Amino acid sequence: MRYLLVKSLLIGLFILPTHALADREKLGEVVTERNETICKQKFTQELFTQQRIFSSNRNGADKRRIAERKIEAAREKYNLTASYCDAYDELLTFNPETLDRRPGDAQFD
Repeated sequence: MRYLLVKSLLIGLFILPTHALADREKLGEVVTERNETICKQKFTQELFTQQRIFSSNRNGADKRRIAERKIEAAREKYNLTASYCDAYDELLTFNPETLDRRPGDAQFD
């Protein structure tokens, strides 16, 4: 009787940790609406896209200026909140009020 009790305990102790480990590997990173790791990846991709738009002389001056302002707004938002999710939202939703030149803006031909 004692042998069966010890055997069942040992088997239970062996199976439980491996089962929990398998579940953890299956789940991976927990995905939530405001996951900073995911937002950082998306922010980086979108920032590079805006940088390509800004840097390409094939794009018109207005399109390049909008990209410049979006990049600036996203950087300011990140400096204020230290959140990639907030900066990413700003990068996607920012619409400049005006495209007039301001000090520090790039000069386009």
